[in-house]
Amino acid sequence: MNFKTKTSLTLSAAALLVLSACGSDSSSSKPNAPEDLPPVPADSTNVTDSTQTPVPADTATTTPADTASTPADTAATPVDSVADPTSKVVIPPEATDIVAAVTIPKEEGKGLLIDDFEDGDNMSLQGEFYWYDYNDNNGGADGDGASEIKSPVGADGFPVARKSDNGTNYAWAVYYALDKGEYKFDPYVGWGVTLDTEVDYTKYGGLTYWYKGGAHTVRVETSDVTNYDVHMMTMKAARTWTKAVIRFKDLAQEGWGGVEVDFDPAHITNISFQAKGDKKVDSLLIDNVYLQDTSEVEKDAADMEIKDPVIPEVTIGNIAVTNPLQAKAMKYLNKGINITNWLEEDGTVFEGEFKFDEDDIKLMAQNGIKSLRLPIDLDLYATNRDAFVADTADTTTLSYDDKNLFEVLDAFEEWTAKYGMSFVIDYHEYDNGYNTKTAINARYTKMMAEVWKHVAAHYAENAREDIFFELLNEPDMKNGKVSTTNWRKAAQEIIDSIRTVDKKHSIIFGDVEWYSIKKLAAGKPLNDDNVIYAIHTYEPFVFTHQYANWTDLKKVKNLMFPYDKERWSEYSADFGVTNELPKWYKDDIFNYYKVGNKEYILNLILPAKEWAVENNVPVIINEFGAYNLKTDKQSVLNYMTAMREISDTLEIPLTHWGYTGGFALFESTNGVKGTKLIEGMAEAFGLGK
Repeated sequence: MNFKTKTSLTLSAAALLVLSACGSDSSSSKPNAPEDLPPVPADSTNVTDSTQTPVPADTATTTPADTASTPADTAATPVDSVADPTSKVVIPPEATDIVAAVTIPKEEGKGLLIDDFEDGDNMSLQGEFYWYDYNDNNGGADGDGASEIKSPVGADGFPVARKSDNGTNYAWAVYYALDKGEYKFDPYVGWGVTLDTEVDYTKYGGLTYWYKGGAHTVRVETSDVTNYDVHMMTMKAARTWTKAVIRFKDLAQEGWGGVEVDFDPAHITNISFQAKGDKKVDSLLIDNVYLQDTSEVEKDAADMEIKDPVIPEVTIGNIAVTNPLQAKAMKYLNKGINITNWLEEDGTVFEGEFKFDEDDIKLMAQNGIKSLRLPIDLDLYATNRDAFVADTADTTTLSYDDKNLFEVLDAFEEWTAKYGMSFVIDYHEYDNGYNTKTAINARYTKMMAEVWKHVAAHYAENAREDIFFELLNEPDMKNGKVSTTNWRKAAQEIIDSIRTVDKKHSIIFGDVEWYSIKKLAAGKPLNDDNVIYAIHTYEPFVFTHQYANWTDLKKVKNLMFPYDKERWSEYSADFGVTNELPKWYKDDIFNYYKVGNKEYILNLILPAKEWAVENNVPVIINEFGAYNLKTDKQSVLNYMTAMREISDTLEIPLTHWGYTGGFALFESTNGVKGTKLIEGMAEAFGLGK
């Protein structure tokens, strides 16, 4: 990739596919925050302040976030005077005088300065190795994005650095507009520099650079990663010059590629950056891109105490629920399992090919599984869904792809009946179709109600009492911001629609914020006497989602369950704690001696049972589990045992998230087709009892 060009390099959108949560093994693209902590903010993937070294306030000039994206006190090098009227990206003209707002230090250590941009061109200090950029609008199987990215260009048409206000002469600048267009995933732009692969990079242990502008990821690419799921770290927006400090040991793959690769500095090929999001217009200036010698990299520090475990007291009162639905739930919805990473995934529609089939149901049943929850995005089978929601004049009723919809549903209905398992149809939207905007759109609610009415009518005459309709998994599952008032109103409308055709089959309802216990316990039962109420729990989340590469916990490791003083450490780094880890997760790791036990989980779940008793309705847990690809196997079994004991104690049925894959009860072929139950799971989950 050694080249010099008058136009920006645009790589294939297919080749540079960047997914936000594809094939994640998680029922939510946003993890559940612990019930006693603040909700996860929308920008939770951004690093905390401690990751970066900001310029002291008395030497910096701040540009408010709500003003123009490019600070007025920085200036571009000369650009063509003819602007593209269709472009959303505007490179500001060069100022007559540049007044340095700050002065950043020169890099004079033992490391390697990749570029300080003082020569003003697009070639790095390594010689014939150039800066490039790319975007998502080159088409391909995943659609054509509409994002733009530009850098200043000189009189000869080549990209150039621009004058800087940080005490140096020049900095590299990019200006961009993010627009999803027809692209299937998060829109993106990127830029970077190719490195000289003849250099021995094993002597370097980190990367620093200065930046000013929008949120972005910094990416250290290696030849070992062949699917573009490169090792990276996320940096939040900074409107004053800020130093980014990245240790190679803290880098992690973004997680969408499905293949984990260890980072090896010997194989570094590029340093690059990306900005993602929709309808964002911003810019970024970078300067002094520097590889730290291993001797310059910050060392781990002893920052924790080794403490005795603290087991909270638990007071359990009356747990009796006399409603016949309680007995029904215990009979049909306990010892259940979810089929994951298939029909619930964004844009995945059944078209005649079974990823899982009768053999899987038979294997489950033979090993004591009593219930199947099938996540499926039902509205994808409404072929004119968007037009119906838009309320166009010629779209008064929904049309359906019944051939595919009922081929897959009827197959699992038949197989579960054959092998004595209950069947839950779980309307599960990975595309986050139900969100804060659609939640206040009456047509969207009507669409969901009509889809459910259509499905319910199909099963209305089915004599089985162990078919269940789950209204909508984790409403607004990506952000968790839909209000419980809006969701309960929509849920009641859906229930009323179902009841016009089917008064027999039980309905399952869970509240907002990822089936929150608090939200459920704060409300009242719905207006239907045939509803079972569901919650989800993955606590302690830092244990159940350690290593999970689509979460902020991708670098967290070595946590055991329950907490074991003899296996604890004074170094949080031994558990993968980095500066970028959000504070609430750090707190849970520092307090793991309090939260890493069964009683802690029991106390979190208990309010749901108390609410169920008060209202004489059943409550179930139809998602729980631990990501177990790398987690200590005995700890996973200990966690499963604890959850089963809680279930037995509170008489709350359990359905596990995951048949195979990252959350798995069964060993499998290539993470898909089950082969046998994981050793120890039968006893831990109480199968066969």
